[in-house]
Amino acid sequence: MLPKLNVTSQVQANNLVKFTKYAKVLGNGLAVIDFGSRAGNIHNSYQAGDNWERELFVESSSFAASAIAGTVAVNAGVAALTLLIVATPVGWVGLLVGGAAVAASAAGASMWINGQVKENGGDWYDRIMNGIK
Repeated sequence: MLPKLNVTSQVQANNLVKFTKYAKVLGNGLAVIDFGSRAGNIHNSYQAGDNWERELFVESSSFAASAIAGTVAVNAGVAALTLLIVATPVGWVGLLVGGAAVAASAAGASMWINGQVKENGGDWYDRIMNGIK
């Protein structure tokens, strides 16, 4: 069972709603920018006469892997925040600091996984294609 937030005024409730709206817009906006950048990389590879299928594999794999890593980190962080809220009387400060820590760890995990897949994805593609031939 999740703990209840102690919202004591209409101002706090409005601020919480605004915060969630901004976080949602920012998250979705960053995903669209990231996806657009990756599509641009694939298109540039195609126009340059490079192996755009390989670039497509690398970009789509790294996008998917980083999204999964971020989701796992966020879910683990939310579970930890739930325990923090239940175990301590820290309140809003703990929730905000903990939320920032969860966001930072999710971003870090996503960026690390993205780098690993981009670094090794081309080799994976080559092995798969050589195995098919």
